[in-house]
Amino acid sequence: MKILIVYPNLPMMMTPALSVGLFTSICKKNGVDVDLFETTAYTDDIDTGMRLKTKLGNGRMFKPEDLSVMVKPTNQIVPDFRKKVLLFNPDLLLFSVVEDTLKDTKMLLDSISDLDIDHVIGGVWPINAPEKCLEENSINTICRFEGELVLEDIIIAYQNGDDWKDTKGLWYKKDGKIIKNGNQPLVDLNRVMPDYSLYPSERFNRPMGGRIVKSVGVETYRGCPYQCTFCNSPMQRHLDKNYLRRKSIDVVKAELTNYVKLYNPNFWFIIDDSFVARPRNELFELLRVIKGFNIPWWCNTRLENVDPDILDAMAEAHCSRITFGIESGDEEYRRKYLLRNVSDELYLSKADDLNQSGIPYSLNIVIGFPDETKEMVMKGAKLIKQIGGNDSLAVSIFIPYHGTILRNIAIEKGYLDRDWISGNGYLVDGSPLRMPKPYLQKDEIQDLANKFKYYTFFDESHWDVIDRMKDTSQYETIYNEYMPKLAVGGKDHLRLKQKNIWACSAPRDMDIRNVAV
Repeated sequence: MKILIVYPNLPMMMTPALSVGLFTSICKKNGVDVDLFETTAYTDDIDTGMRLKTKLGNGRMFKPEDLSVMVKPTNQIVPDFRKKVLLFNPDLLLFSVVEDTLKDTKMLLDSISDLDIDHVIGGVWPINAPEKCLEENSINTICRFEGELVLEDIIIAYQNGDDWKDTKGLWYKKDGKIIKNGNQPLVDLNRVMPDYSLYPSERFNRPMGGRIVKSVGVETYRGCPYQCTFCNSPMQRHLDKNYLRRKSIDVVKAELTNYVKLYNPNFWFIIDDSFVARPRNELFELLRVIKGFNIPWWCNTRLENVDPDILDAMAEAHCSRITFGIESGDEEYRRKYLLRNVSDELYLSKADDLNQSGIPYSLNIVIGFPDETKEMVMKGAKLIKQIGGNDSLAVSIFIPYHGTILRNIAIEKGYLDRDWISGNGYLVDGSPLRMPKPYLQKDEIQDLANKFKYYTFFDESHWDVIDRMKDTSQYETIYNEYMPKLAVGGKDHLRLKQKNIWACSAPRDMDIRNVAV
């Protein structure tokens, strides 16, 4: 049996996909010939994906050549894919799809429709919108559940000559109807060790904190314990109330040992939704294991969950960078609409601990939520200025993905068409919401996203100029001059802040009267 894993990735989103690693391992274990086609390097505009988020946020740009990646034009995706399929001649195509990549998925399937090759579409999109996924003429079979056990059963059925479409976890179209097989049990995360061997060596390179690292993605638990309304991770728990699971510490240690042997990374990229959200004793045990590898690492977690003891242990374990989601700086909106019951006071208290830890960190902000006003966005800028120790930002425009509560709210309020699907314009196309005033307008959302980092960097005495300016080049010049000095993190960063570099209340080399507005 031959399986071609197809990963229609957003351009320049560099981390090798966990799903590819898991499915590669399962295929090899079951004697299947497996190969990979992905779209990461195809783009007509390099200022997209990770580069665009960098541009909107911390400003420390990277070039594809820094990552040893050769960018290819998007008009080559179809011919390259068709060539790959004809040469490899797979029995089954296995797609991993998010909402933003549905368009490319349909394009790829349409390009080989004459070859009549079986396929399974899995991933976040079919899990969150199964019926809508199957509305597409080019899509016949989807995986409605976790993929590991589904793939194993498909392979066994195929090798035994049975009908593989009877596999639990699959939905498929037959005679104008949708056949819905039952669910699989939850997979034991300790069973399958990811195999990233289908990726070329340069695909392990990615930007991190202003430098290029050779990174391997590490999953230590699956699922998220929180209910954030802008995220579709909570929806996965509707499949099974016990969806949140953690790997054993021994298995994590074995995986890290294997990655060192096979890929020689100099960085771990921990992909858990919220790394610190686990039993405290287990967290410290895990950190002791990670420390033993003497390799720096990144994780995402929640600011309210850290404390000095945890931060000290993370620093000892060589934590190189943490990302925290603030999302909205309006405390009332966070509590009511985002279901993040955290006060500004608690954020600032935890930030004091974080700023003394010596660990560099970045903050996430989202602009354009339903019923959000400019005043709410500016509260976010003020809160980030008060936190003060971050050396970078990730600025995103709210995208109402299927499976999120905020999408349903936007539809109910008439801000969004019920049939709207996110396309490939990740951040570039701006907000799809049509809200009445005084709520944010589409062009206002894009303008605030473009300027947000300046609000957090410059003193409020500059904000009226930033509001009116069309050309941000003069602010960009000063921002780029000081950011490398601030990109040191931790206590050194605080000393620079005390010298009033971060606040920039009155930069001596800038006359705001001459700024273009």
